[in-house]
Amino acid sequence: MAPLDHLVRLTDDCGIWQHARRIVPDRRHGYCLDDVSRALWLCARRARLDPVDPLPGRLAVIYASFVDHAWDAEAGGFRNFLSHDRQWIGGPDEDASARTLLTLAETALAPLPDGIGDWARECLRNALPSATTFRSPRPWAWALGALSTARELDLPVDAPARTLADRLLDLWQRAPGDTFEAELAYDSPRLAQGALDGARWRGELAEAGLAALREMSRIQTAEDGAFRPPGSNAYGRPGGPARYAQQPLDAWAQVEATLAAHTLTGDADWTRKAQRAHAWFLGRNEVGRPLVTPDGGCRDGIDPQGISVNQGAESTLAWLHTDAVMALAGLVPGPVDRHRIT
Repeated sequence: MAPLDHLVRLTDDCGIWQHARRIVPDRRHGYCLDDVSRALWLCARRARLDPVDPLPGRLAVIYASFVDHAWDAEAGGFRNFLSHDRQWIGGPDEDASARTLLTLAETALAPLPDGIGDWARECLRNALPSATTFRSPRPWAWALGALSTARELDLPVDAPARTLADRLLDLWQRAPGDTFEAELAYDSPRLAQGALDGARWRGELAEAGLAALREMSRIQTAEDGAFRPPGSNAYGRPGGPARYAQQPLDAWAQVEATLAAHTLTGDADWTRKAQRAHAWFLGRNEVGRPLVTPDGGCRDGIDPQGISVNQGAESTLAWLHTDAVMALAGLVPGPVDRHRIT
């Protein structure tokens, strides 16, 4: 598994810094729940992979404390942005709230130190009613993943899950193409993954999710067969994915979604698609260079000038999650020795 050195470097006693200048945490941008929630979810995954490693448990307490503080009980949602001087900026954010629901469900089930799982379950029970208030498709998809996972916790998930599954199915039926939206954008494979999760409550979503993911995979395949995520400077614009401003988050989303499709269908082609997206991090990409570093960091993307020199939290967590989910699936990363990448 990839080491967590850079993750530790980005972490302080409050949470995880959003951005970095090269490997140096950039305090000017403060913290965000999006990244802290991803970091807590990573701790849950790493604890499953290596239950005797104490580091995920130590980090999980820091991230859990941030999540706990982010909850705005009066508004019924999680706040996202915390400044460098630890003042909340703005109110609840539904994208961050939906991701955090999934993080809490995964954390409640993970072999982390005593008390963390009970805390996560209590938080999840309090926050679950917010799921049906989400207005956007990506939060619906994240929340369906949370509700699917929370079934193992004996929580009241069926009613909100049916509501969100109906919304996602309606979006699919009204979509102009086969990808839920007119054009690929930020985290698009999560919509297909959410449909696969929602199929438990609306069976039609299974084929919708698979069809959308087939089309997304086709669009995100370069001429040489390598994975090529959409460039963020063309999110939502016609004409297909741009070649640059490629983000690690999109490669991670593709890996998660295709592995979910493999779990559902048993079709080995989904595994191959996951391996191609994983290889994007390791050098099979537009510029032929790895984005990951020996200390577990990940560069922020591929630009016209080449590989970014910065290693922020979102990118690093995208890589570490990809590494972890591939390990949990029992897949060999490929011929690149990650410990010798320079």
